[in-house]
Amino acid sequence: MIISCTVFLTAYIIFLLLWIQLKPYYGNLLTHTGGILAGLTAGAELEKVVHEEDMARVSYARTVMSEGNVGEVLLEFKLSVSNYSFNVPVSFALAAGLFVFFRWRWKYLLEVSFVLVFVHVLYIYSYCTLNLFRELTKAGLKNPSASVQFSLQFLWAFTDNMVIRFEPFLVSAYLWLRNRASRTNEKHSRKMEGAR
Repeated sequence: MIISCTVFLTAYIIFLLLWIQLKPYYGNLLTHTGGILAGLTAGAELEKVVHEEDMARVSYARTVMSEGNVGEVLLEFKLSVSNYSFNVPVSFALAAGLFVFFRWRWKYLLEVSFVLVFVHVLYIYSYCTLNLFRELTKAGLKNPSASVQFSLQFLWAFTDNMVIRFEPFLVSAYLWLRNRASRTNEKHSRKMEGAR
């Protein structure tokens, strides 16, 4: 147990220092990805994403025609990268600490990384789409159905309040289950070979 705690604390410091350096690039890439998907869903075009330290300013444009004139409606939202990525160093440090008890394959860690990226893109997508629909509805340009609004609100709230807050535990549970399934498969394979 002491070894595991020592590995966790050491790994946390290392991952935190690495994350401070990587977070702006990670946030920029994911904000662009989630922002483009949100724009496609809401019928707006992602104009630009500007990062200022931890904040990303996401700008959208929507072409409108009013009384024979063509114009553009510009919308801008602010999004904190830390809001959805603050648990990344803890998640990987916890995986390193549990490595003392369980052996992860590199493939499992890659799978966990993809799951984290997916959850973060989902957060950005649902946040931007929800706000786009809200602003476009205020401007009288788009009025999604109540079920679409409810679904987007639920998706964003669930991702923000549940999934992101429990990321380290989800990562640990996923790795533990994958490790257990792998051992079960290995035992089953040995039995099959022994039966031959």
